[in-house]
Amino acid sequence: MTRPRRSKELDRDQPLESEKVPQLPSEPDDEGEHKADKESGLGDYFRIFTYADPLDRALYAIALLGAIASGATFPLMTLIFGSSTTTFNEYAAGRGDVTRFQSGVNDLVLYFIYLFVARFVIGYTATLCVCIAAARTTNTLRKKFLSCLLRQEIAHFDKQGNGSVASQVTTNGNRINQGIAEKLYTCMSGMSLFFSSFIVALAVQWKLALITMSIIPAICLLVGGCIGTAVPIDGRITKIYSRAGTLAQDVLGSIKTLQAFGAQEKVAKWYEEYLQAAHKEGNKKSVIFGILFSSQNFLVLSGTALAFWQGSRMFQSGEISSVGTVFTVVLAVTLGATSVVLIVPAIEPITNAASAASELFSIIDKPSELDPLSTEGAQPDSCHGHIEFENVDFAYPTRPTAQVLQGLNLSIPAGKTTAIVGPSGCGKSTIVGLLERWYQPSSGRILLDGQDLTELNTYWLRNNVSLVQQEPTLFQGTVLQNIAKGLVGPQMDLPPQGQLKLVIEACKAADAHDFIEKLPEGYETQLGERASMLSGGQRQRLAIARGIISEPRILLCDEATSALDPRAERAVQDTLDRVSADKTTLIIAHKLATVMAADNIAVMAEGAVVEQGTHSDLIQQDGLYAAMVRAQDLGTEGQVGPESDEDTLHEVGSGSRLQAVKSLQRTQSEMGLARVDTAGDRPEAETMGFGLFKCVFIMLKEHPDLYPWYVLLAISYTAAGGTYPAQAIIFSRYINVFTLQGAEARSESNFYSLMVFILALGNLLAYFCVGNASNIVGQTLTHRCRREMFARTINFDQDFFDTPEHASGALTAKLSSVPTGVQDLMSANVGLIVNVIVNMIASSALGIAYGWKLGLTLVFGGLFVIVGSGYIRIRLDQRLEATIEKQFSTSAALAAEAVGSIRTVSILALEKSILQEYGVLLDGIVSTVIRSLVLTLLPFSLSQSADFLVLALGFWYGSRLIASGEYTVSQFFVVFISIVFGAQAAAQLFTWTTSITKGQASANYMLWLRSVKSVIRETDENRGKGPTSDDISLALDHVDFRYKQRSSARVLRDISLAIQPGQYAAFVGPSGCGKSTIVSLLERFYDPTSGRILLNDIDISTLSPLEHRRALSLVQQEPPLYLGSVRDNITIGLSHSPTDDEITVACQQANAWSFISSLPSGLNTPCGARGLQFSGGQRQRIAVARALIRTPRLLLLDEATSALDTQSERLVQKALDEAAETRTTVAVAHRLSTIRHADVIFVMEDGRIMEVGGHDELVKRRGRYAAMCLAQSLDRT
Repeated sequence: MTRPRRSKELDRDQPLESEKVPQLPSEPDDEGEHKADKESGLGDYFRIFTYADPLDRALYAIALLGAIASGATFPLMTLIFGSSTTTFNEYAAGRGDVTRFQSGVNDLVLYFIYLFVARFVIGYTATLCVCIAAARTTNTLRKKFLSCLLRQEIAHFDKQGNGSVASQVTTNGNRINQGIAEKLYTCMSGMSLFFSSFIVALAVQWKLALITMSIIPAICLLVGGCIGTAVPIDGRITKIYSRAGTLAQDVLGSIKTLQAFGAQEKVAKWYEEYLQAAHKEGNKKSVIFGILFSSQNFLVLSGTALAFWQGSRMFQSGEISSVGTVFTVVLAVTLGATSVVLIVPAIEPITNAASAASELFSIIDKPSELDPLSTEGAQPDSCHGHIEFENVDFAYPTRPTAQVLQGLNLSIPAGKTTAIVGPSGCGKSTIVGLLERWYQPSSGRILLDGQDLTELNTYWLRNNVSLVQQEPTLFQGTVLQNIAKGLVGPQMDLPPQGQLKLVIEACKAADAHDFIEKLPEGYETQLGERASMLSGGQRQRLAIARGIISEPRILLCDEATSALDPRAERAVQDTLDRVSADKTTLIIAHKLATVMAADNIAVMAEGAVVEQGTHSDLIQQDGLYAAMVRAQDLGTEGQVGPESDEDTLHEVGSGSRLQAVKSLQRTQSEMGLARVDTAGDRPEAETMGFGLFKCVFIMLKEHPDLYPWYVLLAISYTAAGGTYPAQAIIFSRYINVFTLQGAEARSESNFYSLMVFILALGNLLAYFCVGNASNIVGQTLTHRCRREMFARTINFDQDFFDTPEHASGALTAKLSSVPTGVQDLMSANVGLIVNVIVNMIASSALGIAYGWKLGLTLVFGGLFVIVGSGYIRIRLDQRLEATIEKQFSTSAALAAEAVGSIRTVSILALEKSILQEYGVLLDGIVSTVIRSLVLTLLPFSLSQSADFLVLALGFWYGSRLIASGEYTVSQFFVVFISIVFGAQAAAQLFTWTTSITKGQASANYMLWLRSVKSVIRETDENRGKGPTSDDISLALDHVDFRYKQRSSARVLRDISLAIQPGQYAAFVGPSGCGKSTIVSLLERFYDPTSGRILLNDIDISTLSPLEHRRALSLVQQEPPLYLGSVRDNITIGLSHSPTDDEITVACQQANAWSFISSLPSGLNTPCGARGLQFSGGQRQRIAVARALIRTPRLLLLDEATSALDTQSERLVQKALDEAAETRTTVAVAHRLSTIRHADVIFVMEDGRIMEVGGHDELVKRRGRYAAMCLAQSLDRT
């Protein structure tokens, strides 16, 4: 059988069509949002420093002066070295006695020691200052970025999505910090070295200096050209990875939906598109780095050859009087040229900082059209709550041609309850969005107490308006902290006991207190990300408590009780009726039983009010409202009596009020730090604890296709490292040239100058290979690492995501920072390690071979000091990295959660408190870093200055060996210069210890991630094994279940039941009784704690999770949509590309086609962030279409129609009923009208099944189910 031919516009399997995931930078943006995108440049880098406060600027000034002084120590060293050379050469020529020789050397040795002390003190102070200033400046920039992001209007997030906030504040922040800390100091010190070297050279012998300086323009042109080419490429890569992070955060925030539809492979392809685009851009830098690395080393050695050649001629002609002058000039110019070489490795971190800053500035510079933290606007002393809509038109900014409200006129009197009802998509929730000032009307006015909303202060408005949404969002933290977020004004200043009292009262009013007391730690129970382990009804009750705790003047309820069971709904509705007695209350509802008592009911259709009046008035009119009432009648009148109280028994636990009081006693700062402490108390460290070389070995071994590149790198770095001992031999021989005369001197000079030039040619080839190969390796590894981490993460069990440290924001940050660390370690840093090791071994071996006494003394007395101090710094950096990594993950998760729940943040006016808590977290990180820097920079500074001690020791001990006749001057210089070169190479290595330790930590995390084994996964035993029959039967056999994060709470208690093939089975009962947990177990999001779940008499734990889920379709209570188009969201769970006809049929079955076809781009209309541009009912109908297009054999409906209006519910329910005729269906419902025709109904309470039967049978029993039906009857008075 051939698959239906794809339509032309559907002929692709990987990318999303609309953007909006994944839109690559090269693609046009229909909405013009990227017109403001600009190439990043060094202007962005220098702008970073505008965020430095006076203290930071003072620290930078000290660091600048210190860098200048520190850089100048090396040119000063050339003067001493030149004098030492003259002293040694004169003694070798017999122009001095031993006493004078040793006395002169001793004086020069003291100068070396003075330089060591000066460089150590200055270097330590300057490096400490620049690192502290960088941490503080980056901290300020991170805070500014989040502040500006939270200030953006809601339309910004509709268009752009939530963005990869986690990677922005973590990875981009870290890149900025790296570029303005030690690497900035290295650049400043290098520039000082550059200028001071030439000043010294010109002062000593201007003519030779000018001739030698001819290489400098060439170096500057090449370096400048390469940097100018690389910076825009880095900017494009940063933008691509930012969009990849947006996709990752979107997916990880709705992982259950992704796994339920088996869409991991498809989403991984979308993610891979970004990675391939970034890889392609990154590879463009290979030739650039090859030219950069090779040319600078070639030119430096070529300049050295020229300097020696010209210097020897000037010496022979008498133009230069001493050999020391030649060596001083040669060394000074060589150091000046080499300073460019030292600067170049720091250039990439600086360009990375520039591109990272450009990303942050794109948000910082974007003016907000509606700033929630603005102080502008009136703030009246009182709010009565009279609201008027006058001729209001509105269209969403992303769909400007689709008019949502059309000439709306509506009066909402103060102190009264007004209800708005009507079909999904008619504009009910849009009214709420306009009242919350998420959007501005296209035309018309909205008045509050006679004043236009646009004239009022937004923060004041939102503190006087409280909204309980249809799909409530809860935050990371405890139950208590979540409810307390609803406190405003003076309530926030109450003592902890007073706040706790308000929280408990609100929870009792919202019918939430009893279930909270049953939680393991009562009000101190951690909820985790989006409180996913609570039922929808429990989440909604907490949201209601949060909404009413502040006793707002205006209360907005957008389907506030849609997820509640009948008993809880009735209790909460009574509470809402009570608390709204003297308040302006606006209720949006599909359950008409909840609005019957409203003072005024407005019936909307197509963006306008079509009927208005009280319940009885509208019934008498026998119009649209009356038809909706008839459609919701359960027909239970006269069948049941009053509700029995026996079903309301609860096991009330002791709670944890003392702990709650202690929690509230924490200041805001302490609560912020508590997040850090919690992150630090993980039961398992997310690292394998492997050493550096083991990490490198493992990473090398698993990429055999990169072996040729690694071999090339090894050969190139070995060759480059081996040039240093060769230079030592040549330079020592050059000293002898100055003892010769005439033709012999010229011949020797020509020969050794040629040898240096040949070394330069060798370096040209070696470093071109190094630059080219290291970038190819790095880009390949970061690509693979990101791909592997994403693919592994989205396939982990739900238990993994239930832990607070694995919130979507924290994981997204890891997806960005870990591959970057691995890339740095396995490309440039591994090569650098090889280069330095080869250099040190070869130099030490040469030195010991030529003169073992001096060689061993310098190796153990000098070289080991540098290596040892560098090693100590690495160990200290590792400890710091492990600490702050956890803290950064916590802060990233907070930022990502805030932006991901931006509507809830705006409702509660939490922007200020979130920024305060975020600031506390970042300030804690900065304090930790500063305390650590005081210690870690000591060994670093020692490693950077100890080469002066090596020089002092070498000259002092060498002079004695020469004086005693054991060594010749030539022998001394071979040993001395070779080991000094090795020491300088070691010192250079330890300037990169931060990158090395970050890379090691990243590799360990990557390896740990591989060690995480999912229980529910594909194995050789279950692969391909799924349901074999089209008819599905289900059985639960003594099933118990506890969530691992709440192991003391028993959610299901010895459940046993059977569902026959083709049956429609429904689960009803109070919120939190375990209904949705059964759906989760059927989807195999979790496995039972004990017992079995059988599908066609086969334990589902023996089936392939992928094949098992292919037989299922799930419609959730709060269906998440992704940033793609409507088409993308409907087809996300399919392994093939359906035809337009197939999609249309599914949409028609879900009663979604009429509104989808009316959209400007139809199926290609982007859904926006989490689909929030659509109403709740529209989102749910898209989700139903997504489920039906899969033609499942088992249909799982978890409140599938809870967000639909009466008309849509009837149509969708009819479609679901028709779909259920040919398959087994399991439904979870609170709206009993949707399951009255079920074949079997299971009534649950407290994790147990209390009643079983059909609707009529259960009603006649007059038990729990009958009482629930009575509670929903529209006829009750």
